[in-house]
Amino acid sequence: MMILETLFDVLSASVGAIMGAVFAFYLNHKRNKSLATKLIVNRQTLDKIKLENQSLLKQIQDKENLILQMQMQILGENPDAKKKKTKKKNA
Repeated sequence: MMILETLFDVLSASVGAIMGAVFAFYLNHKRNKSLATKLIVNRQTLDKIKLENQSLLKQIQDKENLILQMQMQILGENPDAKKKKTKKKNA
C-alpha cells in the first residue's frame, strides 16, 4: 500500500509539474509575442526618425554650404576692392 501511495504522489507531482510548465510556456509565449510586436513597431518608428534626421542633416549641410559660398563671394570681393583703393591712394 505504501508503494502505491508513493507512486501516486510521484505521478501527481510529475503531472502537476508538466502542467505548470505548459501553462508557464503558454503565458510566456503570449507575452513574448506581444513584446516582439511592440519591438518591431518601435524599430520601424526609429527607422523613420533616422531617415527624417538624415534628410534634415542633408538640408542643413546644403544651407551651410550655400552660406559659406556666399561668405566667400562677399569676402572675396571686398578685400580686392579695398586693396585697389589703397593702391590708388599710395600711387
